[in-house]
This record gives sequence, structure tokens and C-alpha cells, in this order.
Amino acid sequence: MYAFLKKDILVLVRNRTELGVLLAMPFVLIAILGFALSGLLSGNSAVLSMEVAIVQEDEEQRGLARFAEELEKSGMPAAAQRRLMEAAEETSPSTWLQEILRGESLSSLATVTEMDAAAARRALEQEEIVAILTIPEDFTFHALQKMLLAAGGGSELHLVVSDHAPTQSEIFHDILDETIRSLNFESAISSAAGEEVVLKEPQPQLGGIESVSAVEPISSFQYYTIGMAVMFALFVSGIISAMAYTEKKQFVFDRILLSNHHPFTYLSGKLISAAVITLCQFFILFFFSSLVFQAFDLTDLSFWPGMLLIAFSLATCVGALAAFLTSLMIRFNNDTITIVFSGIVVTMFAFLGGSFTPTESLPVFVRELGAWTPNGASLNAFLIWVQTLEIGMLWEPLSRVFLVTIVLIILSLLIFPRKGEA
Repeated sequence: MYAFLKKDILVLVRNRTELGVLLAMPFVLIAILGFALSGLLSGNSAVLSMEVAIVQEDEEQRGLARFAEELEKSGMPAAAQRRLMEAAEETSPSTWLQEILRGESLSSLATVTEMDAAAARRALEQEEIVAILTIPEDFTFHALQKMLLAAGGGSELHLVVSDHAPTQSEIFHDILDETIRSLNFESAISSAAGEEVVLKEPQPQLGGIESVSAVEPISSFQYYTIGMAVMFALFVSGIISAMAYTEKKQFVFDRILLSNHHPFTYLSGKLISAAVITLCQFFILFFFSSLVFQAFDLTDLSFWPGMLLIAFSLATCVGALAAFLTSLMIRFNNDTITIVFSGIVVTMFAFLGGSFTPTESLPVFVRELGAWTPNGASLNAFLIWVQTLEIGMLWEPLSRVFLVTIVLIILSLLIFPRKGEA
């Protein structure tokens, strides 16, 4: 068994391309993603701060005056006209919208400046702002008509966003959309109930993580160190199984059988080799990420045993996966299996498991599916341990890893050819 392990490690060390995939590439991605998304995972909205221009083409007082004229023409009782006019003055949509955008809830995210149309276009072209919100002419009048009298077609806001800051533009669009949706919803409810509209300031969600423990949310470098580690661990399975295919073509596997070794000894060697290489990969990535990016505290002796437990669990699963792929390739004598696994399956698992981005925004069934992938379950276990340091909470994700490991080992033994069948 030791001879098989030594052989696989020596072959891997001599292959600089595969070493680069396993060690250099994840470290580069940790650096890129960690710096690019620094602050987002810890709920720091300052990284999303944006400059927005408002082009005011509506004359609010003129709109209120026109609305008052409409009330006089409607023929309704004077008391009803007075109540509606008071409601219109108190809940003028133009004023309400600007108060929301300039309010305290958005002050840390968006800086709103009123400009004329030409200046706003120049600012957008020069990338000084990320969006232009235009309040069109007669917006107040048409909006009040629709809100309070259920007449007319209402009005529309015009939004132009920049393509140089797509993230901020999309967030501002979502905030504005949610604000207008809230306005329309409250208007519809009040109209159905026969009451005057009373607008309340919506509370937009500005992002961040709500921590269920007393610790700080994880940093981007912590998240992507873990995410890249569990993702690139899967590549070890493909590399080890590819070695098996090469050994099959070069009759190394046949010579092993002729030396009176049991076929399962060879398969066990692949499992152990993949597990040991994965553990070494984890050690190197976590050590250098902690050293260079300060992702984790290397001197915290209470922290690393839990990390080692999770890493060992995933390494064993990666070994079982390598054995499964090896069994398939020896059985069918085809390296397409490894190519498809490394090129497509690993990417799918990384997306489902949350290596690229947290899965909270994905549909529930996608999150559940990702939680059953080896990398997804291990990622969840790592995040739980980093935030809580409670060993009992690791049982659920690690039990999924153990179950997948057992299934893969059983399938490997069933598929792998017996002596005389290869």
C-alpha cells in the first residue's frame, strides 16, 4: 500500500501542470475573489456605495393644484374633497420618493444629487454616477389621480443605469423597484378599503449576513479559502483516476495483478493516495492563506482540530470518489469519464455547493441539492465551525459526507473488475 501511495505522489510531483491546478490556481482565485468581494460577506455596505442623480421634471405644486381642480370638477362633497386634498399634500409621491432616497436608511449606500438632464447625462458618461432617475413632467398629478381617485393610467419613473458599475446599478434598480412596489401595494390596499393612502417608509434590505452566533460574520478571504479548497479537492479525484487510466494503457495495472496483488489492493491504494494528497492540499492552502491574507489565526489551538476533522472527512470522500472513477475507467477502459468529471461535474458541484457565491439566494431545491454534494456539505461544516466552534453542530453536514463516502466505496467495489476480468 505504501508503494502505491509513494508512486502516485511522485508522479504528481513531477507533473507541474496538475500541481498548478491543485495549488497555484486556488490560491490565485482566493486572492482575486477575496479582494474583489472584500466586505460583502461581512455585511459592509460601504463597498456598494454609489452616486445617483435625480432629474426633477415634475412641478409638485402645479400637480397638486391640478389635482385640486379635478376634485372640484368631480362633484363630490366638500368634506370628501378636503380630506382627499389633505391626503394628497401629506403623501405627495414625488416628495415621498425623494425622502426615501435621501433618508437615513439609504444614506450609507447611495448619495443622491439633483441635476438637470444634460448634466446628469454627462456625469453618467464620465462614470461619476451609476444611475439617473428622472421624475417626469406631471408625475405628481397623474400619480395622485391613480392613487386617490383610481382614475387615469398613473405615471412612470424613468431610470437609466450605467454599465461600468453593474452591481451598484442592479442594487439601485432593485431598491427603486421595491419602493415603487410598496407604494403601489399600499395604494391598492387603501383603495380597496376605502381609506386615504398613508405611505410609510419601506425598509430596504441592503445586504449583509445575519449571524446566529455571537461571533463576527466571516470575511471574504475566509469564505473563498474554504470555497476554493473544497472545490479543488474534487480535482484530486480526477487526477488520480487519470493516473489509473495511464497505468492501464501502459500495462502497469496488469503487472500489479501478475505480482499476485489483489485488485482491491490497487483500488485501496488509489483511495488512500487521493485522501493523503487532499489533506496535503488543504494544509498548504489554509497555511498560506492564513499567512498571506490573515484568513485564520494559526496560533489558535482550539480552532484547528475541528478544521482537521472536516478536512479529513472530505479527504476520505475524495478518496472514495477517486476509487469510484478509477473503477469506472478500468471497467470501461475510457478516459472520457475523467474529462467530463473534471470539466463539467466539478464546476456544477462548485456552483451547487456555494464555492463561487453563497447559496442563500438560490432556490430551496438547489440549496438542498448542493448540501448533498461532498464539497457543499464540507463547506457548510467549515462555515459552521468557523462561526460557532461547536463540534456538535458539525454532525448534520459531516453525516452527509460520510454517507456519500460509503455509497461511493460500495459502488467502487461492485464496479471494479475482479482478477481475470480486467
